[in-house]
Amino acid sequence: MENPYLLGFLGSLLAGLATVLGAFFVIFKQEISEKFRDISLGFSAGIMLSASFFSLLSPSIEILNELLTSKLLIALTVSFGFILGTVVFWIADIFISDDYIHKYLTKNKESSINLKKLWLFTLAITIHNFPEGMSSALGFLTGNIGNGLAVATGIGIQNIPEGLAVALPLLISAGYSKKFAIFITFLTGIVEPIGGLVGMLTFGFYNLILPIGLSFAAGAMIFVISKEIIPETHRRGFEKEATTGLILGFILMMFLDVALG
Repeated sequence: MENPYLLGFLGSLLAGLATVLGAFFVIFKQEISEKFRDISLGFSAGIMLSASFFSLLSPSIEILNELLTSKLLIALTVSFGFILGTVVFWIADIFISDDYIHKYLTKNKESSINLKKLWLFTLAITIHNFPEGMSSALGFLTGNIGNGLAVATGIGIQNIPEGLAVALPLLISAGYSKKFAIFITFLTGIVEPIGGLVGMLTFGFYNLILPIGLSFAAGAMIFVISKEIIPETHRRGFEKEATTGLILGFILMMFLDVALG
């Protein structure tokens, strides 16, 4: 029988490495439009949002239905995990503020505003990859390998344009080398298997803890979507295009979950 913990780690690792695959396109592509970036981020948000409902919250409720008889207790348990995920990442967002980035990542006071925004965007991608990794790994622990495969596949697909969206600005706007741009993108992606390991070690070894972990990952992802990704895609006048990307991403992840699950 397949080891779900090994599959969870491999799933989160491959999903993270898909970010690097997207970064390699900087070798061939010389520029990226703001519209493309907003559509790609909207697409990512749609996949994450869909995964939160169909691949995390739904399995969490199913597992709790087998463990608990009280519907009220099931609802409270799922809500607790969800709220905990949002609170933890809300606190992290407070500590990793814009002022913190400006102080520690842009040493040169003459640095342009665009460079600061670039590093803020890169860090935001890195942070949201952590709950993505948790989701990819925990999906394999639900007892349905297809569920984990759907999450890892969906997140891996959305990580490809996301990797390009990180690497190209580093290359074009900041003037870094292609190797450096790919390396930084690799660092953002490697956060996913780290998140997967943390998720499995924290939530994977006790029946009642696993559904809390699934809802925790859902809460964390929805917080990142609402706080970081959607506002970022609506700043430059491409709200409709970004919303279309979100809808397409949601549908793709829903399709993968039903087809593979």
